[in-house]
Order: sequence, then structure tokens, then C-alpha cells
Amino acid sequence: MNNINYIKKQSAIIINLYNSQKYNQLILKGKVLLKKYPEQLVFFNATALSLAALGKNMEAIKILNDALIQHPNNINILNNLGLINFNIGKNNLSREYLEKSLEINPNFIDALVNLANLNLKEGKTKDAIENLEKAYQNSNQDNHKELINLNFGQLYQQLGDFVNAIKYFEKVKKINPLNHLVDYEISTIRKYQNEDDKHLVEMKSNFDNTNNLNLKSRLAFGIGKAYEDLQKYSISFSYIKKGNKIIDDKLKYSIKEDANRFLTIKKLFKDYKNEIKIQNNKKIIFIVGMPRSGTTLVEQIISAHEKVHGAGELSFLTEEINKEFLKENKFITDDIKNLNYQKLNNIGKNYLDKIRNLDIKKDIITDKAPLNFRWIGFIKIIFPKSKIINCLRNPIDTCYSNYKNIFSGSNLSFTYDLKNLGKFYNLYSDLMNFWNDKFEDCFYNLKYETLINNQDKETRKLLKFCDLSWDKNCLSPHKNNKIVSTASISQVRAPIYKSSINKWKNLSEELKDLTEILNLN
Repeated sequence: MNNINYIKKQSAIIINLYNSQKYNQLILKGKVLLKKYPEQLVFFNATALSLAALGKNMEAIKILNDALIQHPNNINILNNLGLINFNIGKNNLSREYLEKSLEINPNFIDALVNLANLNLKEGKTKDAIENLEKAYQNSNQDNHKELINLNFGQLYQQLGDFVNAIKYFEKVKKINPLNHLVDYEISTIRKYQNEDDKHLVEMKSNFDNTNNLNLKSRLAFGIGKAYEDLQKYSISFSYIKKGNKIIDDKLKYSIKEDANRFLTIKKLFKDYKNEIKIQNNKKIIFIVGMPRSGTTLVEQIISAHEKVHGAGELSFLTEEINKEFLKENKFITDDIKNLNYQKLNNIGKNYLDKIRNLDIKKDIITDKAPLNFRWIGFIKIIFPKSKIINCLRNPIDTCYSNYKNIFSGSNLSFTYDLKNLGKFYNLYSDLMNFWNDKFEDCFYNLKYETLINNQDKETRKLLKFCDLSWDKNCLSPHKNNKIVSTASISQVRAPIYKSSINKWKNLSEELKDLTEILNLN
């Protein structure tokens, strides 16, 4: 009996730590408990989800796989494996786990919601809506209805249907007024007119009265966005700075790892002379650059073409390169000639296999994962028929636009500190110079400001570079109804505008340190 009481007590502590987002404390305690009580699944699930929250996804998956050996039909373990594999872009594996969970319990709401998100990511909008509707029909608890309405809101937000998105977000707030995560979602698609705006007043009050750091950071970004709408830039910056500090303190990002990675990439391709090429005729248009440099707009323009499918930010290339050529986050060799030809071929094959899982009916696709700029050397080898567009924007505008947004996942952890942002931009610029010298004009540099000021001329040049015929639809990217899930979610639904150019000048004093790092004085 004492043992049962002890387990109950420890379970309550674990759950409280998870709800309080004290992930490091939970992990330390959870690892001890799951060894001692392997039959208690709460210890496995909570520890794994905490690891995933800190970006330690592979360790989380290992813990869940250990639990699965003992409990092969536990729907919570299967669902969490589906969720974490979804988060790291392993869509096939994610679907396998989620569908197995639903075979055991067809009405398992968490798995239905996660499967809806997976379907949405793969462009299967109808399936996503059906999953959410089924989940709602089987929900009889407020916490489930809250989750489902939130996901409906995010779905319509990505589809550009902001009226329906707001409707579902408001339903979330009605069910749970303390769900301040949804306030940030609302702020991204709402235009604030004055400081008396009811939603802004609510966000400020909630910011002052919550001790939950995750909620506080989201509210800070939402309030910052509202004050930017009101052109009160210093107040906006003060809130955005607070939100970034909370996230940066949690992530503890260090620029050293990326600096070393970029150095090893350059070393790997240092002596490469175009002597290795894979026989692959698939045409893919890779849109790369710093995040928030216009990559989403460029994809909207190109994918408005009748022959092009915009596939969004695909993680496939990074996954395959990591799988084939990295060990403990380091390349297995420092000379490209020593890389196994078959492994290079596997990357292309597996990339294309993953694309076939998407709902694509056109021959040409765009992949607009910005950080693929790291892999331009690999792209030239594996996809020799590909086109690469490097999006350039004023460096300070680019960096600050990153700073004032929240991103999902941990691959953009450098964006929550202005000094790290400046240093990362310099790493990006240096590597792009390296690629250009190595491959001689291997990509098309598209300047955001030039595109905005000369839309017709630059669009024609862009299509010509991509070997695409003229299509007038490319002049109306805001009418392109493809799914958009990036931080540009609302901007790309409006006609092209010029107000984002040199916006940083409203905060020239606050961004002085960034300007110095970028060496733009």
C-alpha cells in the first residue's frame, strides 16, 4: 500500500513539473523513476515529452521505444511517438504510429488531432478537416474541445481564412479564458487600431498577472505586434525583448555549434571540382536564404504558376544528409571525395520518396526551407537539374523580423537573441560567398526590395531563371490559396506592399548592437 501511495505522489509531482514546464527537473527525476517503475507509463511519457520540449527528440524517441517494447499496444506511447516523429519531419513513421494508435482506439482524440496536423502538413486538407470533425464528435470534455478548436483555428489560419480562424480561436477563449497561447495566434492575423482595443487590453492584463513563462512569452510577442501596428515602436520592442529573453533563457543557444558546422561544410567542399554528380532529372526549385528574407513570398509567386506545386518548408534534405553523413552531429569525413556515392544517391531517392507522400499533382515543386542554404553543395551533386534562389533582404530588417516572431521547433534557436542573430547572419553571408566562388553563379540572388519595387520586371526575370513560361497569376501571389504555415502567414495573403522596407529605422537606437555586429555602420 505504501508503494502505491509513493507512486501516486511521484506521479503527481511529475505531472506538476510538466505543467509548470520545469522540464530539466522533470527529466532528472523521471529517468530515475522510469528505471525503478518501468510499468508506470506516466514516467516514460512525461520524461519523453519533456526531452522533446527541449529539442532532444532522439533521446525522447529512445525512451518511448523502450516503453513500447514492454507495452506494444499502449495508445499514449504510440501517439507520442507519432507526435515527436512528426515534429522532426519523419512523416511516414509518424503516420504509422498514429494509425496504429487509432486501430486500437478509433476515437482517440489526441491521435486524431495529431493525424489532422500531419495531413495538413502534407497538403491533405480534406483529410485534416475530417480528422478534426471526428475528434470533435467524440469529445465530451472541455479540454478536448479546447484542443480541437485551437487546431481548427490554426488550420484555417494556414489556409488564409482568417474569419474562420478567429471564430475558432474565440471558441478556445470561451472554453478557457486562461489559454493565452491563442492570444498570440489572434494577434498575428489581427490589425490593431488603438490602445483601447479590447484584445490588446486583455493581453496586457494577462501578461502582468501570469507567472507561466511560456504564456508570458507568447503574450509579450502578441502585445509587441499590436504596438507595432499602432506605430509605437519603442513600446513594441520592449515587449518583444521580454518575450525573446524568456525563450532564449530556456533554449540556451550557443552560436559556436553553428559556427563549427559551417566551417566543416566549407572544409568538406574545399577541393570539390564538380567531378561527382548523381544522375537525377527531377527538377526542384530550392528557395533558400535567411528566414524572413522573402522566401515565402517568392514561393507564393512561383507556385502560382500553373506547372508548379509549392511544397513549403520541407525538412527532407536535412534529415537525409544528417542520416547518411553525420555522426554525433559531425560529418563522417572532411573531404567530399570520400563520401560514399551510393549514400549520395540514397539522399536523392529518399527525398523523392518522401515527396510522393505529399498531395502533389504537378511535375515541378518548390522546397522553401530557408536553411537549405547550408546544403547547396549537396544540392548541386544530388539534384543537378535543380534551380536555387537565394533570397536577400536588408540584413537589419531580416534580423529584426526574425527577432519579433516565434518559430516552432529548435532549428531557429538563434533568433531569440539579437547578437546571435547578427552572428548567424554573418555565417550565412560567408557561406553563400563560398558557394558562389565554388560553383560560379550556381544560384539566383533575388533582392526583396527590388522585387517589391519592380514586381512585374523581377517576376519575369525569376520565371525565366526557373525556365518557366510567363503566367500572369504569378503577379497575384496573395491569391495563391496554398497552405502557408510560416511566420509570414498573414503578410502573404495581402497584395505586395512596401511598408516593410527599412522598417528597422524606427528602432535604430535599440538595434545599435546588431548594426555593429553586421558591420553596417
